[in-house]
Amino acid sequence: MLSMDGFDARFSRTMSTEAVANSQVATNYAWVAKRIHSFVGVVPLGVYVVLHLARNVSTLAGPQAFDEAVRRTWSHPVNYLWVALLVYLPLLFHAGYGFWLVLKSDHTNVFRHFNLENVRFAFQRLSALGVLGFLFAHIFLTRVQVAFGWLQDDKINPSGQVTYDYFATHMTDWSKGTAIVYALGILGVAYHLANGISTFGISWGITIGKKSIQRTQIVALLFGLFILALGYAAVVGFFLYDFKEFVTPHGPLSPTGIFGPLMHYKQ
Repeated sequence: MLSMDGFDARFSRTMSTEAVANSQVATNYAWVAKRIHSFVGVVPLGVYVVLHLARNVSTLAGPQAFDEAVRRTWSHPVNYLWVALLVYLPLLFHAGYGFWLVLKSDHTNVFRHFNLENVRFAFQRLSALGVLGFLFAHIFLTRVQVAFGWLQDDKINPSGQVTYDYFATHMTDWSKGTAIVYALGILGVAYHLANGISTFGISWGITIGKKSIQRTQIVALLFGLFILALGYAAVVGFFLYDFKEFVTPHGPLSPTGIFGPLMHYKQ
């Protein structure tokens, strides 16, 4: 007959084994999730950022070139599908899981162990929050405005898409603060993506050894500067040409909208 002491010992060992197994499963899930998080941040999202900014650099060629580039982008219905599947879905996972990592990370580690790696890690987390805020503003100014038909007007904008005049109206009026938001947002995107490429190589076992890591960091730095140059060139393009003030015809940014008084339209 099994004594109570023997039963307690077996029960304790069983619970201990289950706890270890559950902990191992949680560790495996975290390992997979972190690598997926790293992958989608670099491959679909990183590629899209390059393509997106490469299109927007058309501002340097003038209003017609930019408007035509936007028209070509959204003239094919399949583009809406691949952007939803390869951009918005990965972005939701990357942002959501990344935000959870920010919440559970040790925010004091950079002060207790002040070194370059911890500083880079801290800025990666801070830039993530800044980029998230910037993306909300950018998506609102572009896709949300278009999706709800707030930019569509039979006379000034029959297509309802964003135009050079629309962005130039926001960018060149310093009272709106749009240019400053975009300057900081592009800087955050460049840093976050460049640092993400550096850590991506380590996470996936591509860069092994000190020299390999250093070479990857150089490539990541150059890539970040490339993204920064593309983004800032696109913004500068809105200051180079004459444009007609675009008064948003509908929605919260229209003269009668909730944010209308903040737009300081001249008309």
